[in-house]
Amino acid sequence: MQRYAVFDLDETITTRGTWGRFVSLSVKGQPWKLIGLWTRAAIGQVLYKVGPQERISVKRGMLRWSLSGQSRTKLEALASDFADEEIRSGLRSGGVREIEARRAAGDRLIIASAGADLIVEAIAARLNIDTVVSTKLAWDGDICARDFGSENCYGPGKLAMLRKCLETFDDFQREAAHITVYSDSYSDLPVMKFADKGVAVNSDPKLTKAAEVHNFEIVNWSV
Repeated sequence: MQRYAVFDLDETITTRGTWGRFVSLSVKGQPWKLIGLWTRAAIGQVLYKVGPQERISVKRGMLRWSLSGQSRTKLEALASDFADEEIRSGLRSGGVREIEARRAAGDRLIIASAGADLIVEAIAARLNIDTVVSTKLAWDGDICARDFGSENCYGPGKLAMLRKCLETFDDFQREAAHITVYSDSYSDLPVMKFADKGVAVNSDPKLTKAAEVHNFEIVNWSV
């Protein structure tokens, strides 16, 4: 039986979210853009909470105030530095241990994250994880576009993208696979229910409650 270990990234492997910090870093030294970025994010979050706006719209607004219009070369260098810093001081120690334990056991390792591919892939590479499922940026030549290049890798969308990813493995057969999913967020409930084993990592209150219902393991990776 082939075993797969699927890790969420933000606040599961990392101690903090990556998207907001990375886009803020991308407009460092441009206070007018930083103000616009977070004003747009706040408005978008309110509209998302009350219902008329999709979650991807919040990220799209932040994208347009930050990464959009910048060169791939610059953003890749920024992502590289950002990933180096995350590896130095931004990871949950228990997460690093679990990744290495699952690698030693022969599991195929996957990171599945709502984060932007530029950031997620840079961190994954430093963790020696080759397979990544994430929200893709779009490019106009060398310039970051004003929209994303894929659906948001979040909630049911993450499950759909993960299933497509698994199907790219020549030997993948769902009935012959054992899948473990690690996440901190209730938004990953669809993915965790799809898995053979769900592990709630430093979980939010809603996921902690759901973990009790669905018999997920509950762990603390901060120690």
